[in-house]
Amino acid sequence: MNQLPFELAFMHKFNIYKTGGLVIDDDDLRSIARVYGVKKRELLRLEKEISRRIRKAADELRAFRKTDAPARPYVAAAIGDSITSDRESYQKILACLWIDDPMRSMIDCGISGDTTADIMRRFYPEIFEQTFDRAVVFIGTNDSRENDDGFFLSYVSIEEYERNLEYIIKVLQKRGVEIVLVTIPYADNERMDAYFPEARMRYDDERIDRTNEIIRKLAKKHGTAICEFAGALAESGGNWLEPDGLHVSIEGHKILCRLLLGILP
Repeated sequence: MNQLPFELAFMHKFNIYKTGGLVIDDDDLRSIARVYGVKKRELLRLEKEISRRIRKAADELRAFRKTDAPARPYVAAAIGDSITSDRESYQKILACLWIDDPMRSMIDCGISGDTTADIMRRFYPEIFEQTFDRAVVFIGTNDSRENDDGFFLSYVSIEEYERNLEYIIKVLQKRGVEIVLVTIPYADNERMDAYFPEARMRYDDERIDRTNEIIRKLAKKHGTAICEFAGALAESGGNWLEPDGLHVSIEGHKILCRLLLGILP
C-alpha cells in the first residue's frame, strides 16, 4: 500500500526525505528508494527525465555564460527551501552549466520546508560542514505561509523574519562569504487549495511584498548583491508556477539563472 504523503514524483523532485534530517547523497537512489518504500527503478525513471530537462535548460543558457574567468575560483552555496532543493532548480541548472568549469561551481544547501529559523538551526551542524565562498540566499516563502483558518497568522512573523535574515547575512559575511539575496515570488492560493486540499495554507500578497522590502533593505544595509527575481517574473507576464501554485517551474528557474549569471562573476 502506498503510504507516501504525496505522489512519488513530487517526493523525489523536492527531496522530501531530507526533511527528516537524513544524510543521503542526491544520487544515492537506492537509499532514497528504501526511505520511500519503492523500487529503485521507479526513481531511475523519474531521474532520467529530470536530468534530460536540466541538460536542456543548461544548454539554452550557454549564451548567457560568462567566458572571462573570475579573479579566483569560487563555490557558491544555494541556501533556501524547496524552491532551491528542487531537482529542477536554478542550482541544478547552474551546476550542470558549470560542470566543466574549473572556476565556478554550485552546491545545494536547500531543504524543503525550511524557514529562516531552520537555516539558523542548520548553519553549524550542516551548512558550514561544506566549503563555499559565495551564497545565493533565497528564503522567505515558508516564513510567509499562513494557516487558512481565519486567524491568518504567518509561520514566522515579519519582525522575526527580518531579525533572522539579518543574522544569516551577518554570519555569512563574518566568514567572508559574498552574498546574493533573492526576492521571493507570489503564490497562487486557488491552485494550492486544489493541489493541497488538506493543508489549509495560504499566502498573502501584502506579506510577500513586505518580505521583499526587507530583503531589499537588508541588501542595501549590508552591501550584498540582490537578485530581483520576483520583479522579473512579474514583468515576464507568464505563468511560472508549477501546478501546485507554490513552486517555480523550470522555465521560471531559467529566468533566475539568467539573472544570477549577470550577478555572479
